[in-house]
Amino acid sequence: MTLQHGSRCARRLRMPLLIWLGLAISLSGAVAQEQPGAQSDGVNLNKPAHFQIWQKIALGTYNGVDAYRRALESAGIKIGDAADEILGRPTFPYGTMKTDVELVLVSAADLGVETESSLADVYKRARQVGLELCPAEVGLQLRLDYRNQPRGDALTIAMEPVATYSGEPTILALANFVPSGLLLIGSDGRSEFMVPSTFRFVFALPTNERLEAMRDDPQVVPTSSE
Repeated sequence: MTLQHGSRCARRLRMPLLIWLGLAISLSGAVAQEQPGAQSDGVNLNKPAHFQIWQKIALGTYNGVDAYRRALESAGIKIGDAADEILGRPTFPYGTMKTDVELVLVSAADLGVETESSLADVYKRARQVGLELCPAEVGLQLRLDYRNQPRGDALTIAMEPVATYSGEPTILALANFVPSGLLLIGSDGRSEFMVPSTFRFVFALPTNERLEAMRDDPQVVPTSSE
């Protein structure tokens, strides 16, 4: 299965994970300098704001999966099959109140990955430097907000994976590929999936309340990225 071209491009786009991963690996390095990113200096839990805020979004504008699907379709944004499956799963959480989220864009290399590392390790490194996984809904709202994504660019949403109908752990990714345009697609969410250092992730900054709790927790030791 491949990308459907021209008039055959439908609302639900078939994007096998291996094809998406190959495209993202080959393209992310080439476009990395076009996007505002986080600084790669060592940081710790006391200064998560050392990372540059890349985007601020507001969740809660749309009420549930059907409202998001209508908004994406109206905007001409295509949804891959795996992404479309997990959006409607009971385990895909949608917020019930408006919430502001500050987002950071970092590569695995920014987190100290030299060549490649497992997805679980990337998440662990991010938590050690004060970043958090995004609410799953971030992928939908960010896709609607981030209309000027450069051509050939791909970003992975750092989130807890949601299983497809066949049980495949899947996370969301945002891409802008020729000729399909803006896409919301699925990416491999297995903890053991090996992530190249060029992969770029969207993480969330902790809220003030969460940050204070982290600082007050004696079990949390401020750690710099390696």
